[in-house]
Amino acid sequence: MRTPYYPPLPLLRSLPRLSVLAAALLIAGAASAAPEDVAALKSGNLTPYGAERAGNKDGSIPAWDGKAPATGGAGNAKRSDPFAADKPRLTITAANAAEYSAQLSDGTKALLAKYPGFKLDVYPTRRSAVFPQAIYDQVAKNAARAKLINDGLTVEGAYGGVPFPVPKNGHEAIWNHMLSYRGQVTSFVADKYVMTAAGDQLLTSRQKTNLIYPFYDPAGSPEQFSGEWARARIDITEPPANAGQALMTVDYVDNFGKPKEGWQYLPGQRRVRKSPSIAYDTPDGSAAGLANFDDVNLFIGSQDRYQMKLIGKQEVFVPYNNNGLMAKPIKDAIGKGTLNPDAVRWELHRTWVVEGTLREGKRNTAAKRRFYLDEDTWQAVLTDSWDAQGKLWKTGQAFTLVAGDQPLATTLSYAWFDLLAGGWVFAGAVNETGGVAYRAFDSKQMANFSSAALASGGVR
Repeated sequence: MRTPYYPPLPLLRSLPRLSVLAAALLIAGAASAAPEDVAALKSGNLTPYGAERAGNKDGSIPAWDGKAPATGGAGNAKRSDPFAADKPRLTITAANAAEYSAQLSDGTKALLAKYPGFKLDVYPTRRSAVFPQAIYDQVAKNAARAKLINDGLTVEGAYGGVPFPVPKNGHEAIWNHMLSYRGQVTSFVADKYVMTAAGDQLLTSRQKTNLIYPFYDPAGSPEQFSGEWARARIDITEPPANAGQALMTVDYVDNFGKPKEGWQYLPGQRRVRKSPSIAYDTPDGSAAGLANFDDVNLFIGSQDRYQMKLIGKQEVFVPYNNNGLMAKPIKDAIGKGTLNPDAVRWELHRTWVVEGTLREGKRNTAAKRRFYLDEDTWQAVLTDSWDAQGKLWKTGQAFTLVAGDQPLATTLSYAWFDLLAGGWVFAGAVNETGGVAYRAFDSKQMANFSSAALASGGVR
């Protein structure tokens, strides 16, 4: 049974440009709301993915037209920037940030204040997120059959698409983020760079990444689904000291009874070991302490540490349509203190705002998190984290790749900035390594994502 969410009116009034439709959905949410969700999707007011179809009042956010842009991208070739001819419509700096404060996250404001050269080049908003019809069909079915149990920690009845296109609470919205469509089988090679507070740039890891999503097996169904929504295999090829290491992880739609699992292969030991700590706030060694395992894609953690509260919708300047950023040489992408501002495309988009606060008796280095989920993809594009003392600690940015050939739009590269100690990490960087390959699901490929395959493949 769903728990209805009734946001206080002062909170609704405090959110800039809160969508009338979003506010109505939040207030009217009821425990037996699935029929209403189906009706909302069929009304023509929402896209098949649950976003508002119409543009905003002043036209700065256009209506969604459902047309996938042409990006090329056969095999693992880099996908071109379909909007390369666009020019910035405005630039936001520390000098004029106050004018746009209502559309800026706290983390973005902090970066503008901290780094004099940082700016936002804001381009025309392009609603490029389009997905296959088969995904839309499953989203429509999920609206009638998906539900949460165990205080928001377990998804039941969902398959093949975001489970809650009309979310009633924060846990539903975060599950949409994690279960959003990123392809069926995805492969790419990506680099991870750490930039120290002193200005040093280090390539800490080059990773061959393979992802498979049983949740999106077109031959599957909710009745046959095992509950395992994703497997990842990461093989490290650089630097030489770490080459040959490999990691495999498994994620489940049950954060209550099945925590994230992982196995690690270390060449020196020549055996696979169950990894005891690959979730929550365990530091990612290759990120030099600037990001934890649950910071991947801005959040891929178990929700059992947090109560997720749905705040509402807000129009926010976010990084978006960044095929151009991912195609640049890394020397042109990385700047001083942040990514090179001239390399990043920002746009105004409607986002669902979710706040995560620690559950009673639970611990995490991030005592509070605020997520900005793009309404067209359901994926987190900005995230802010506060420490136990209530200080704004870190801010994360995720960069959307558009693959019109699939079609899909998904975050790929992401960055975390430590606002207190300085230093930052840029992960999932494909700038020097090629593009992303998308393949159809084949159950036989699951054998490549086993501990036995990890042992045979992870050799230096």
